[in-house]
Amino acid sequence: MQQPLKEILTLAESNAKWLDDAAHHFEQFAAQLHDVEKAKWELLAAVYREKAQAIQSETAKVRAGLGSDGASELRLENT
Repeated sequence: MQQPLKEILTLAESNAKWLDDAAHHFEQFAAQLHDVEKAKWELLAAVYREKAQAIQSETAKVRAGLGSDGASELRLENT
């Protein structure tokens, strides 16, 4: 795999982890709120988590399509 592509995939995976972490934080925050505000933060968390999962899915497809040459060494510990 070419180095620039490795860097792009690593960046995308880092962004997915950040989005997932933010979703978790939003859910924790929402747990402390009343129903209307809680629903808004839970929706935001769901959107962030969905985006994170989409990024993770696409990066996994790209890595699989390129073969296993070094994919395991690049995979972040965000699973």
